[in-house]
Amino acid sequence: MPTWLWRSIVGISASIAMISALQWASCRFYVLPRIWPWYAQYVGTKDGTKIDLTPIGCNDVDARTMAAMMAVLTTLISLSRKAD
Repeated sequence: MPTWLWRSIVGISASIAMISALQWASCRFYVLPRIWPWYAQYVGTKDGTKIDLTPIGCNDVDARTMAAMMAVLTTLISLSRKAD
């Protein structure tokens, strides 16, 4: 495998891992804490059952982050074995 290709794959894998971690952190520590006080005033009302707490992009963020990290790990393992 040429060196430029190996470096490109490693760089893209690192970028995907970083973006995935940043998305998880933004959902956990920025978006959801800002949404919760607004949602809490509707809990127990008839409108509370209609409101979806998880905003678009943050639904099941833990599973998506783990899947992305596992895909990056698989890619890097295959590179470490010099699979052609």
